[in-house]
Amino acid sequence: MQEDQREHLQEKVSHGNYMLPFVQYVTWIPDSFTSFSMHWHKEVEIIYVELGKGEINIDLDWYEMQAGDIIILRPYSLHSIRQAGEDHCCFFSWLFDLKMLSYGSTDASFTKYLRPFQDGEMDYPQIIHADQPGYENLKELLLEIHEVWDEKQEVLELNLKWRLEKLFYHLFCDFFKRKKKFALQKREEVHNVKIVLDYIHENYQKTLSIDELANLLHFSEPYFMRFFKKHTGTTCVDYINDYRISKAAELLANTDMSIMEIALQVGMHNISYFNRLFKKKLHMTPREYRKETQKITDNFSLSVIK
Repeated sequence: MQEDQREHLQEKVSHGNYMLPFVQYVTWIPDSFTSFSMHWHKEVEIIYVELGKGEINIDLDWYEMQAGDIIILRPYSLHSIRQAGEDHCCFFSWLFDLKMLSYGSTDASFTKYLRPFQDGEMDYPQIIHADQPGYENLKELLLEIHEVWDEKQEVLELNLKWRLEKLFYHLFCDFFKRKKKFALQKREEVHNVKIVLDYIHENYQKTLSIDELANLLHFSEPYFMRFFKKHTGTTCVDYINDYRISKAAELLANTDMSIMEIALQVGMHNISYFNRLFKKKLHMTPREYRKETQKITDNFSLSVIK
């Protein structure tokens, strides 16, 4: 896929900032969410599963992830995460722009190693297990990065950068191999899914029909519905609703808009249906969710003042 296509399809969320394009998240499933819808972003994402197990879809293939696993997601890869049955799961994720490891356009290390990784030209195990050679080096470095990020001492940027460089050194020594050839059919399927998801993300506030989405790929409606369910693990309608609820949660946490206004803003015109879907996904009503997020914000503000 060309660079201009990638820029058009990227997730519209910033991870980190211009000076330090790096961020760490800690996620509990189902306490945070029961699932993260299919999405992609320009950053590398590395996941370490701390507890329990879950399921992850990477470029249209499903994998089980369990405690101790390390998952490497290259830039622009499609991925989603969901709860595995009734199991709980806790994982750390680190997202960062590969450009923070580049020393400019003439950087041989970036050109020879990191750009081919970014462009999907490297073969490697999607999930690295504890019994694989080289695993302990990666785990040790990730735990160091976790500590460095939490402590945020002086020279944080340099501290993170040299540890990330060391991480990729071990990945290239122990896990990465250049692909002999590309799987053209799989790349086309991934591209088609991205086209549909990008359209949904841009138009979720409007009324969307299956016919409209199927026409994007020149598919019939029945074929499109089978294609979407096969590659995302959910129906198109459920995906759209899930995305709308996620956007509604952001508005509840960050604005003073009424619940009715928010429902309309995200393209849902039936308030009772909106409330029912919201509770199903986040295990609380929109009103309860707003109170909980406000409580967290207030407690954080008090701790900063003290």
